[in-house]
Amino acid sequence: MLHELLLALSGHPSPLLDKSLEKHGPLQAHLSPAESTLLQSLAQDLGKKHVEIRQNAAEIGEKHSSIVCRAVATAITWTHLAKFQQAILDVEKDILEENPSIVGAYKIVPLSGVVGAFDGWSRKLQWLLDLVNFIKSTEGSKQGADTVSCTAAHLMKWLRDSTHTGYEDIEQLSYQLIGVAEMAWLRQVSVWVLYGKLPTPAAQDFFVHRKAALGGQSTVGDEYEIKHDLVPSFVTPSTADSVLFIGKSLNHIRDRASAVDYGWSKSQSPELVLLKDHLAQLSSLQPPISATNFSAAISAIRLSLSKNALQKLLPISKVLEILRILRGFFLLERGEFAIALITAADQRLASRQSHLASQMDHRSLDGLKGVIIKEGEVAAVLAQTWGAMVALQGVDDEDMDEDLEMARDCIRLSISSFSPTLSSETATAQDATTATFNDLLLSTPTALSLRIISPLDLFLNSSDVDNYSRIHSYLLSIRRAHTRLSRTFLLSALRRHHPSPKAPALGGPHEEAVSLERIRQRSNQRTQKLRPIWATISSAALFVAELGEYFQGATIKSSWEDFQAWLDPQSQDSGSRPGTSSSLNSGSGSVNPRTPTSSRRSVHPRSEPLHDPESLAQAHRTYLSSLTQSLLLLDQGFTSELRSFMTSVDHISALMNRLDSTIQNLDLEMDTGVVDHLSNHAAEEKDIMVQLTASSRKVAEGVARLLEALKRIDSQKFEGDVENLSLRDEGEDVFVPRASSGGGGGGGVDLLLLKLDWGKA
Repeated sequence: MLHELLLALSGHPSPLLDKSLEKHGPLQAHLSPAESTLLQSLAQDLGKKHVEIRQNAAEIGEKHSSIVCRAVATAITWTHLAKFQQAILDVEKDILEENPSIVGAYKIVPLSGVVGAFDGWSRKLQWLLDLVNFIKSTEGSKQGADTVSCTAAHLMKWLRDSTHTGYEDIEQLSYQLIGVAEMAWLRQVSVWVLYGKLPTPAAQDFFVHRKAALGGQSTVGDEYEIKHDLVPSFVTPSTADSVLFIGKSLNHIRDRASAVDYGWSKSQSPELVLLKDHLAQLSSLQPPISATNFSAAISAIRLSLSKNALQKLLPISKVLEILRILRGFFLLERGEFAIALITAADQRLASRQSHLASQMDHRSLDGLKGVIIKEGEVAAVLAQTWGAMVALQGVDDEDMDEDLEMARDCIRLSISSFSPTLSSETATAQDATTATFNDLLLSTPTALSLRIISPLDLFLNSSDVDNYSRIHSYLLSIRRAHTRLSRTFLLSALRRHHPSPKAPALGGPHEEAVSLERIRQRSNQRTQKLRPIWATISSAALFVAELGEYFQGATIKSSWEDFQAWLDPQSQDSGSRPGTSSSLNSGSGSVNPRTPTSSRRSVHPRSEPLHDPESLAQAHRTYLSSLTQSLLLLDQGFTSELRSFMTSVDHISALMNRLDSTIQNLDLEMDTGVVDHLSNHAAEEKDIMVQLTASSRKVAEGVARLLEALKRIDSQKFEGDVENLSLRDEGEDVFVPRASSGGGGGGGVDLLLLKLDWGKA
């Protein structure tokens, strides 16, 4: 009987106990209810759990696609089940040696003594059974599936949660398996952090994944991304970004060293020279790994790699160069680029409309197909813009604008294909606006993009460029609206009668005096009708001009000054302000985007970089997030009203141009007798005036709603930072923008409202 019981506990089948412990088994008549219960607790409870755990753990260890899950299953089999097996052998040894702790008088072995020898194992085996079921039951239901629901991150979180059950033995068991899981996961991290390679076995379980190339084009930095659902709970978002950055940097060093001579030999490659120190940092981590210790180790590796290798790979001069391009052309620091782009786009649309009008006469259906702007025409608009900017330089300029030449090489204007909402790769979620402004320049959504060249992708990614593109469309739409409204004042036929008719000679024909009086009355009537419309246009032009000036001067310039002061503290110490001519004359390190690059480089020799590339990238994303909020792009109410206002501005501008042409034709018909029998200019003038009145009302209402939105934003108190920065160690190189530099939560909008109220008064 005892022999069968010990075999059943060891996981071997026991026909005697299995049949005897049934309700009408052969031994039920010889066992008391207490003895039957004790036998069931040993043979069916512990024994069957032991068998099920061993079978499931063996299956996980052989077939599971997660290396961490395999390691935990193997530890369960060879460590904890081995301890249970040893406990069975110890009980058997005590029985054979007649140990009085388990053998009573007359060599009787009571079942209660055997049960007492396995005290605590029932709870442990049940917990181990729950663990293997958690690993196995969440596995992909499809046979041969590549994806596994139970990942290393899920398993380590489950084990960490199990340390709070309140049972000391379960807590110790959890910590032991946590050590196994975290050490197996840390080996995967070491392959990426030390060598820049993805772990070969079970790479899909690691939170760094290789990106699928889109369109057959990809750079080294864009090949990898973070799968946030695979990041363990003790790894903060900033630490995960640092891990990704370290591996990408090692790939850059390995790839660029073969193409560019940095003075590194194969035996002196930075990743090999620093391997011992970096391995020591990872070896110092002991389970359970805390977020602070892991972040400190990764930060030390990142700083060591940046200090010894990345300074040559990505000097700060390249970072400042691309920032000048982004600020000058995407943030419209160079106003001539915005004007040239708007002019080229308007000319392209005008030529398309004239061509469409000629086609519609005899092929109306085919002519409608020409409304769609093609990719080649969009590229031609940007090419015309570059030509206009080059023409502005003149042939006598001694210094070549290298920023313009670089922008021509890396900036592209194309038909937009990405989502209209703001994108973000940071862990902090941001509310995105549904209003879009990228379809105002041309009749189809377009986007200004930047070609990221290695190794700049260590500092800039495609998501940042997309956000810059959306900010560019937003600012360009404001500049375009102001240009449209300003051009209406150039319509001389609507503002005054030009040239003024000559007064009739004394004693001249009476018909000349009557004609002159009729012309003057007609001009006065038009002036009275158009006066409220001109007032509305003037009010809208004032609003758009002040809004654009506020964004460019108070918001973008202030944010850039904060970011540049963090980038180059020497410019702040010297009392300079970025973007001013006086700062350049004083020899400071400030940068004026309009100054030629050759002159700019000779102003102040730069010292060694003060920040590592990963800190630069994080600071730049913080700066971009702060700028986005300060530009009110995250306020859905304001952007929706502004988008509707832009449509009203386009409508009233088109009506004014149409009215100008109609009035000129009508005057020719009435004064000189040039009659167009195919058109009724008088009726058309009345119809346009009715539409202008309605459009003017919409523009005025749009300005009023925008003012209300600005007052609402101003009334909201600024709460917290513009971005929920992840926790870092003290002394970490972090850029924190000033909360008062933008209007995201109401700070600074009061200055704009004061100007608008003064202009309204």
